[in-house]
Parts: sequence; structure tokens; C-alpha cells
Amino acid sequence: MIFSIRNHMVLLVPCFLLGLLGISDGYIYVPPKYTGSDFKFWLDNNNGDLTSNGAGILKAKLYADDDRTADGNGTVCDTDNRFTDEAATVICKAMGYKCAENWKLETTSANLPALIDNVECTNTSLPFRRCRYDRIDTCNREISLKCSSRCDYEFSLLNSEGTKSKSKSGLLVASNYNGMRGTVCDDNFDKAAALTICREMGHTCAASWSSRNDMDLEQTYDDSEKKASEQDMPIMLDDVTCSAKGVLQNETFVESCFWKTESDCDHSEDIYLTCGCMLEEFKFSTVDKNNEATTNGKGLLIVESKSESGTELKGTVCDDLFDESSADTICKSMGFACSKSFKSVGERRSAAWGDVQRKYPVVLAEVDCHAQIQGQCSFSTDPICDHSEDILIRCGTEDQCPETPTESF
Repeated sequence: MIFSIRNHMVLLVPCFLLGLLGISDGYIYVPPKYTGSDFKFWLDNNNGDLTSNGAGILKAKLYADDDRTADGNGTVCDTDNRFTDEAATVICKAMGYKCAENWKLETTSANLPALIDNVECTNTSLPFRRCRYDRIDTCNREISLKCSSRCDYEFSLLNSEGTKSKSKSGLLVASNYNGMRGTVCDDNFDKAAALTICREMGHTCAASWSSRNDMDLEQTYDDSEKKASEQDMPIMLDDVTCSAKGVLQNETFVESCFWKTESDCDHSEDIYLTCGCMLEEFKFSTVDKNNEATTNGKGLLIVESKSESGTELKGTVCDDLFDESSADTICKSMGFACSKSFKSVGERRSAAWGDVQRKYPVVLAEVDCHAQIQGQCSFSTDPICDHSEDILIRCGTEDQCPETPTESF
């Protein structure tokens, strides 16, 4: 909208356009200027010597022309906090390593000779010349980086006795190429990380995850007879994040995830992970106000464990995290094409549904299904809900259903 005040033209920009322009809370995002140049990177011990252990202060030298003659070198800086796990991985690969294990910013007391700043990389499979950066002469914020050529981890779930869990639940433990193993911290851990790691262990889906600090673990440690408690185990991985694109393309942990091997966690933040697919363990149905089973997919949603799941549960479903994708997934599992609607019983409808609700406990909550990954639903069998949060659902036939929605992580 444009209007005039005393011969001055004034432009009003809607708030959502300010967001698209990168303007938020008075801060204007300006992307780095440069891309396309080739650099040689190395790790320095801060005394001018190259390190041989894959760890040190990140330095760079610009190659000019085809003969790759260096025309300058200096520190890689991060003035505006643009450096990310993606940038660390791209640079480690440029130095011949396979992955980045750790990186952090180091603030120095004096400005240092510098070369590039504010590195941004968005795709770890592309070379550094596809990243963006700014040129800079001096700075006091350098990058300490640790790269590795051995990036593979094996994952397992341990029970409270410290042995391999026979169920799909347990304390998540990662083992590296040296045979050392330790726990995984919950910092930044999300459903993409949970699903990727469950797949690494041979499962199709991830059910739930949380921090778990009440497991008094006894375990055989490093193939010896020595018994060690959880508190004696190191925290092996921290800040585990995995890409949504990698999940959709069934990439491995090394291909799609980032992590750090230096942790600021304690064992109260260890991950307790449950793998497994909701539809492999449970079946759904609907009942009417008289507790009679319905065949039209309309009524109070009831969940029951399948006999082969090894558990015995039957009851209602809580509305925590329940959304359209969850409703669609459940309706399809009952033979319908989609969910037409769902709602909570609430206080207003409790008089009509109360008698049948009291026949069941609330047994399933936090059902969160992904629209693009068939059967991937996280859930909890430890609900903190009351019957006012029970789900009423109405499923639809194919001619009643819209196109399948899309969703990202």
C-alpha cells in the first residue's frame, strides 16, 4: 500500500513480506557475497604448524588461476554466526576427511590475519566452491575444527541390566570404530534422528524417545568382564541432527546426520529410544455411544494391541499431538481412504460419550504420523491425559477424500 504525507510517498510493507525479505526484529539478513572460488584448507596448531590429528584452527589459502598459485592465506572467521555443521562437513571433505566431529568458535584477544568470513554451505555433497562466503582482512573469531576419516557408528539399545534389550526399547548406545561405546545426549535430538538411528538398527520406524536418567545399568564394557554403571560410560555423541531429505531418501546415519563427539551433557540427558511401527503393534477401530463397533469409520477411536506385539492394551487415544496426518494414517489402516474430520470429546460431549469412555483406559498418546513416510508414527503408551481428550473420528471413502497432503520434518 502506498499513500502520501505532505508530498512524501510512503510504502507500507506487510509483516509477512518483511520476513521474506529477511527483515526480523530490526535485523536485516544479508547473504554472503561470494561463491565459486577454490580454497585449500588446513588445520593449524595456532603456532603456524600443521596438525596431524585432524584437529586445529581452520586456515585457508586461496587458489588463483588454473596453476593454483596461492595469492593469500589466513584464518576462516565467523563474524555473524553463519558457520554450521554443513559448512564443517564440506570443509573436512575438502581436506580429505569423511566427516566433521566437532567445531566451535574461538574468540581471540587480538585481530588476526583472515581470508574468508561467514561461510554458508547448504549441501554437503557439493564442493566448497558452491558455498557462499564474505572476504575479510582481520577478525577475532576463528574456528576450531575436528575432522575424522572414521565416521561409522553402530547403535544398540540396552536394558536396565546393561545387556542388549530384547524389546525395541532401551538406553541408546553408540559404538565407534575402536570398540568404545557410550550414550547419546538428547540435545537437538528429534524425530529425524530417531528414525535414522532406528533404521540403522534394522527397524522400520521410530516410536518415541526421551531423556532417561533412572536406569541403573550394569553392562559388559569393551568386551571385558568388567562391569560398569551408566555413570562410568562416556557420552559418545551430542547434538545429533539428521536431515529431512536424508530421511526421505533412506540415507544412512553417516550420509545424512551431523553430531559432535565433545559433549556438555550429563547422564540425565541420555536418550532412551523406542523403535517400532505403530501399525505393526496396534489395530484401530471405532465404537458408538453404546459401545457397539461401527463399520462406517465414525465414532470413538479405540486402539488395541495386536497379539503378536507381546503387549496387551486396549483403550482410547489421547489428542496430544494428534493431527490430520495421524487421522489419515489411522483411517487408512482401518480400510478407508482418509480422515474427513476428528475432534476431542471435550467437556461438552462428555455427557453423551461418558458411559462408553469409562469402559476403557486412555492407553495411547502423542500420535504423530508423517504424511510422506508410510507408517512412520511416533507415539507414547504412557499417556498423561483424561477422557475429555479422547479422539472422535470420522473416516471417508475415496470419493470423499481430497488429495494427499505433503509434510516436511
